[in-house]
This record gives sequence, structure tokens and C-alpha cells, in this order.
Amino acid sequence: MIDEYNEDELYYGFLEEQTTEANNRLDLPAIIREYTTSATDVSKYNHVPAAMTAFVLLGQLSKDMVCISSGKRREDSRIPFLWMQTSGSGKTELYNFFGPVAKKTFELLQSRGHHFDIFDVKEITDAALIGSMTKEEVVVEGDNGPMREYIDVPIKGALEGDGLIVYDEFEYSGVFKQSQHKENVVMYLMTLMNTLWGENWVITKKLKDGDTVLECKCQRSVYATSYIPKALTSVIAEKGIMQRMLIFIWEVPQSIQDEIRTSVINEYGKIVDNKAPIEKFAQGFAKVHETLKERYTDVDNDPLRVITYSNDFNSAVLREYESMRKYVESSRAEVMEIATNFLTRLNNHLVRLSVLCAIAEAPSIKDKSQRFQVNSRNVAQAGSLIRQCYKSLVSWLDTALRVERKSLQENANVNAFKKAYDELNKEDSDGFVNKTILIGKVRSTTKKGESTIYKWFQKIADNFEEKRIAKRAYVKWIGEE
Repeated sequence: MIDEYNEDELYYGFLEEQTTEANNRLDLPAIIREYTTSATDVSKYNHVPAAMTAFVLLGQLSKDMVCISSGKRREDSRIPFLWMQTSGSGKTELYNFFGPVAKKTFELLQSRGHHFDIFDVKEITDAALIGSMTKEEVVVEGDNGPMREYIDVPIKGALEGDGLIVYDEFEYSGVFKQSQHKENVVMYLMTLMNTLWGENWVITKKLKDGDTVLECKCQRSVYATSYIPKALTSVIAEKGIMQRMLIFIWEVPQSIQDEIRTSVINEYGKIVDNKAPIEKFAQGFAKVHETLKERYTDVDNDPLRVITYSNDFNSAVLREYESMRKYVESSRAEVMEIATNFLTRLNNHLVRLSVLCAIAEAPSIKDKSQRFQVNSRNVAQAGSLIRQCYKSLVSWLDTALRVERKSLQENANVNAFKKAYDELNKEDSDGFVNKTILIGKVRSTTKKGESTIYKWFQKIADNFEEKRIAKRAYVKWIGEE
């Protein structure tokens, strides 16, 4: 970012914690752990995002059979995941692994009567996303015999149905910068992320002509990746959609980028089988779905009874929440204000991941009576991933807001010098003013010390042309008007 902030020191410790905790100490369910290891063979260092792709898939496979209760509230199992990271650091490589695994899993389930697919979002209109209406001619029986008339026929949009919504370039989704073709995309995404066990997850749009209301029933899970947009801090602070998604954000240090490039160079010319793990993990996820369906049938297709909770479950969730809350308490006020807005949703994601850990472990538990019970160990598994996502957000916010504040301060300093320059009488027709007089005027208006004003001037000096006449310095404004 900026030399004043040592990015290697700031992020390398975070990376070490991420890789160690995500791959070793987590002790994730076997299928998730093995999947993550295989995925990070092709997407170096990205242990947390790799594990999260497995949970995105598993959450989608479980959504019809699992209802997570919290008193009167009901939540589904889907995980909407947004991964923002430096370009060229493995996002595409991870999807080249995750995408085929998901596709193969869906193909296996298709043969068993379940339909899931992948919608890979590119540049697309609202109508293509949620659907549209067309007129279709039909023959109906009238008072005087058969007659022709036109009726409205819906054309389903690409969001309709089950499976994944994949944003490989989420920065162009309309969330960060809206356009007339994407003016409703935020509303669509907000709606489809509402719980499926409520009434507000169906996307509706009233058409301009007539009273027809278009419906799009989207039950998909969102997987989105992006580089880190410049306007991200304001989007995170102002748009609720970011708080609904589980976010992992990492501005990769240059040293790590160099290591990634070196590892890629060293693998040129080598051939490694990349098909076998896809088949293996697809079979594994299909087995989890089959085991869950068996449980769903055993409880008379009641999604509220599929999952049970151990006596230590609630206290374990509370411990994880307290851990995140304490982590951000030591941050500056501006960081804390934004980061704490995410805690409620993060608790929801924590519980979802805990449930999915129990679901992922079920096939390996021989005693059926012990399956599908969420315990404190499952919460710890989920918590170690959630903490990394939260820490990544807090760490990035801390650096980004510092840089943003510094940039704003420098802009304010430029404006102070420009205003003082405009108010001074020019020494000649070329527009030069005495530098000492300019410094004095800025000092007078800002009430800052002389050394401070000189430091400010050094940082914004590119906005001025300077010349000397005898021993005196003169400056002329050349910055953009």
C-alpha cells in the first residue's frame, strides 16, 4: 500500500495464522480438510477461501433438508461468500478446481433426481437475470366457437432454480458501481439471500405494461470473487449487501506474490493429473447429500428435526462471538464502527458452518444416532474459519482507512495551499508568488507550526513550479484546476 505501513509485517502474520490454523489445527471434517489440501495445491496460500468453497457447495446441497432454528427465526444453510484479493494471487486457479468439482457433483445428483446447475455471471441485463414476459397466441373456446387471443407467458431468467451463482468479476456486478442495466442487482442479491424458510426470498418485479408481476424463484448460493476495488470502504460501510455475505479480503504482500509466481515457474513442463481429485471429491459430496437425505426421510421430511444440538452448543457459539467482539475492541473507533456492523451476520454464518461441519462428518459416523448433532467441536471448527474472515476484514479496514484518511488530509493540505496562492498578489505576469509569504499565509489560516507547513508543502510540492531569483524562492501553481 504505502511505505509508511509495512504491508509484509501487517499481513504476513495473518497469512501464517491462516495457513496454519486452516490446514492443521482446524481438524475440519475429513472431506473438507482433504478438499482444501488438494485445492491449495493449485491455488497457493488460499486455505481459508478453499475451505469456504467446499462449504458453499455443501450449504447449497443441504438447503432443502435443513432448517436452522433460533426461537421463532428460521435460517437456511446457504453460505454467500465474497472473496476479494489482489489480482494474480490464485482466485481463478481456485475456481478452476472448485467449479469442476461442483459441476461433477451436480451431475451425479442429477441422475438421482435432483437438479442443480451453475450460472456463471458475465455482463448481463436485469431481464436476463430474473426473466421477462412474452406474448403467446393461444386458441380458446369463446361464445361463438374457437377464438385466438394473446396471453402473457413468463420466460425464466438465469437466476431461477438451484445451484450456484458464480461471479468471477464481482466488481462489475453493480454493487460497487451501478449502471442503468444493473440498477436492481443489489436488490436482487439482497432478496435471494433472505432465508428460504421465510416469505421474502422470491424476487419480484412489476412490469411497466399492465399489472403483471414477474417472479424469479432463486435458491442458489452465491460465490463471488473480485480484486479489491478502490471504493470498497464506502461500499462496506454503506451497503447492507456486504454484511449479508461472508467476506474474506486479503491484500497479498509483494513477497507472497513473488513466491506464488516462483512456484508457478517451477511447475512449467510438469504434468500432474488434475481429473482424479475432481471425481473423488464429487463422489464425496454426493455421499454427504445421500446420507443427509436418509436422515431427512427418517424424520418424516421435517427440516426442523434433521439437526440436533448438544448441551454445550450455545455456550460454544457465545465464546466465539466474545472472541470476535474482543478482537475488534482494540481497534480504532472508525474501524470498530464498521467492523461491529458485521457481527450479527457473522454469528449466523458461524452457526451455519457449525451445522455444515456436523453434516459433513455424518457419513463417517457409524452410529446413526450420533449423526447430525452439532457440538462445541463443530462450533470450534466453524469459528476458526469465521475468525479468519473477520480478522481479514478488520486488518484490511485498519490499513485502508489509515491510507484513506491520509489521502484526505493531503487533499485538504493541497486545497489550503491553492486557496492561499489564489489570494496572493502575483509577483509577475507568469503567476509566481514568494514562497515564504505563501508558507506564512497557510500557517496563518491553518494555525499550524512552520515546520508542519513546510512538511505539508514537501508532500504536495508537485503541484507547484519553483524558481529562484537571487536567494529568494518563488512558486507557481501548476496543479489541475
